Amino acid sequence: MAKDGSGGGRRRTSVRQSWACKLLPLCLGLGSMPAAAEATPQDLQVLVRALGFLERPPTGVAELGIAYPLASVAGRAEAERVAAAFGEGLRAGALTLRPRLIPVEAVGRAQVAALLLTDAALPQAAQVAAALAGSGVPTIATTTTALEGGKVVLVLRSQPRVEILVSRAAAQTAQVGFATAFRMMIQER
Repeated sequence: MAKDGSGGGRRRTSVRQSWACKLLPLCLGLGSMPAAAEATPQDLQVLVRALGFLERPPTGVAELGIAYPLASVAGRAEAERVAAAFGEGLRAGALTLRPRLIPVEAVGRAQVAALLLTDAALPQAAQVAAALAGSGVPTIATTTTALEGGKVVLVLRSQPRVEILVSRAAAQTAQVGFATAFRMMIQER
């Protein structure tokens, strides 16, 4: 290979750059964020890719629990709207994620790869965290206030740019670990 002084020789790409390149397409061409913090289809794409960075990532077909309060009609409606965005399932690498609506009152018995809290379920986030303590199931929200007090493991948003925040305390309580490459790309609090 001829060198022209432009640095065009082959270089090894670091693991961090490799994973960053996989998340970069999510940052481009995304629509505007809705007024509420309801998960958007773009947020869900970030979520399915982020699950690949778990120390023990799910593979094959897995379920994402979408938690809502049983008594909340609005919460159930939000969970149904989020579930509808999945279509036949969201795919990233070896993972196909499918939705499963779960009342907050039943999250401790749910066998899911991760749990997304609807806005209506956020007031019960501490109860959800207690029910899932030690389970290895990450809890997820799309509003940063959910990180306060270690209520959820992950907060992710796709607008105005991709942002992934992790609560160290909530991750330890749930016994959720992340790959080193992922920890370099996120904000831990």
